[in-house]
Amino acid sequence: MFSAIKKFQNYCPQHESIGCPLCIQSNHANCVGILSLENVIQTAKTSVLLTSLGQNLKDIKLIIERVVKDRKLNLVIIQNQREKFHDEIKQITYRIKEHLDKIEQIILQDLYAAEEKVKSQVEDLLGKLAEHTEKLDLLQNNTSAIKEYASDLQAFLGSKMIEKEVKKHEIFMESLFEDGSLKKIDLNCTIEEKISDLVSAVTSFGSISEEKSSPLVVGQTEKFKQAQIRTFRRAPTTTINHIKMTFKRKYEFSSVTACAVSCTQDVFMVDYTRKRLLVLKEDGTLENEILLSDQNPADVTCIDDKIVAVSFPYSNQIQIINVLTKTIEFRIHTTNDCYGICYSDGHLFYCETGRGIQKVKVSSSYSSTLVKDNTLSNWSYVTTSKDKICYTNSSKNTIACCTITGGKMWEYKDQSISLPYGIAVDKDSNVYVASTGDHSIVVLSSDGKQARKLLGREDGIENTFGLAFNVKKEVMLVANYNGPILYELC
Repeated sequence: MFSAIKKFQNYCPQHESIGCPLCIQSNHANCVGILSLENVIQTAKTSVLLTSLGQNLKDIKLIIERVVKDRKLNLVIIQNQREKFHDEIKQITYRIKEHLDKIEQIILQDLYAAEEKVKSQVEDLLGKLAEHTEKLDLLQNNTSAIKEYASDLQAFLGSKMIEKEVKKHEIFMESLFEDGSLKKIDLNCTIEEKISDLVSAVTSFGSISEEKSSPLVVGQTEKFKQAQIRTFRRAPTTTINHIKMTFKRKYEFSSVTACAVSCTQDVFMVDYTRKRLLVLKEDGTLENEILLSDQNPADVTCIDDKIVAVSFPYSNQIQIINVLTKTIEFRIHTTNDCYGICYSDGHLFYCETGRGIQKVKVSSSYSSTLVKDNTLSNWSYVTTSKDKICYTNSSKNTIACCTITGGKMWEYKDQSISLPYGIAVDKDSNVYVASTGDHSIVVLSSDGKQARKLLGREDGIENTFGLAFNVKKEVMLVANYNGPILYELC
């Protein structure tokens, strides 16, 4: 190869020869500033180009490794989603079947009851006819005996008696025709049109589609930067050390287990003992009070500026309430006790003891298990932030974070957190937790790797249940059971 290069450097294209003396003497005799190939290649191994190529190769390999890891993780997520949707489909099928079985039993009971009623009527009539038949047989025998053995006087008297009895039988038979006892009886069964439509109109259980979003792979090469072919930006490292909060206002209410802020900045609080929903203005003054129909409401979340959802663990239900009319618009019944509740994009997410995080459309009564957690205990709370869901579990002293589709992202457990109840998230996805067991508020970084105590008893934290973070105002509502407090970032 090197000999070929050496030959090539003396090649004359005009005379088609290597080392042409004529060209060298005539054409290049006066040339200055031209480097020979030997001088050029002396720095090739240490050139910027070779260094750049080496770095680009490393970068590309690193990106490939990240892409492989990301794609494998995506496969795991897809599998988890498939299992979740499979369970959801099966659960809906089971509920439909359970409901159809229930109404089937009702109509079958009605069917057999109708048959029994007709059967009883017919058997009662047959019994009466049998009695009349026996009496008629006796009258026939008496008539024959009179004809054969009775005297004229006996025949006359006997005939009158028999005539009287026959008249009774005739009246009985006439009554059967008049009162409809002899009408033909048929059973009719009318199937509800909606059920018939279900068979004919509903031809699909649903639809499956793919949804693509921005890549999660982090990394780039210098060449990619320069050419602007594709940019992968590294997620900024977040720290929670700078977060500080200061006291702003205390609310003079007690028995408060939950709080929420609407899009119009109204504040909602749940009065657990007096079973009422408090509506406060932004400045903290009481604007309205809604008496709730069931005992011991636990949590509240805003759906819009007029509608809220309130959870009732002891009656296993969630009530959708219009705060303007103070009426219940809809009830969602849960299998077990439901405590923490939050709203996002048309869906309610709620904590159900012994089952996990459930997801239900506001307008539907059919829920699905988003995160299965058999250990989920009383007074667990849940919140959403962008494409994440975070929830507490006081039975394990853990805070968990998962994707909006239920895929687990991280779980935090540390002795600094005791009986975690309320949970909230700020605009940077930092997580705030009410550590009720030691009367403190702990803040966690968005990746769940950092945590520190933010507020304590000395700051007014005591027996805290729910939390609510107002991202717009950068303030946090802390639902102390005996007096909620508003804190602001400083």
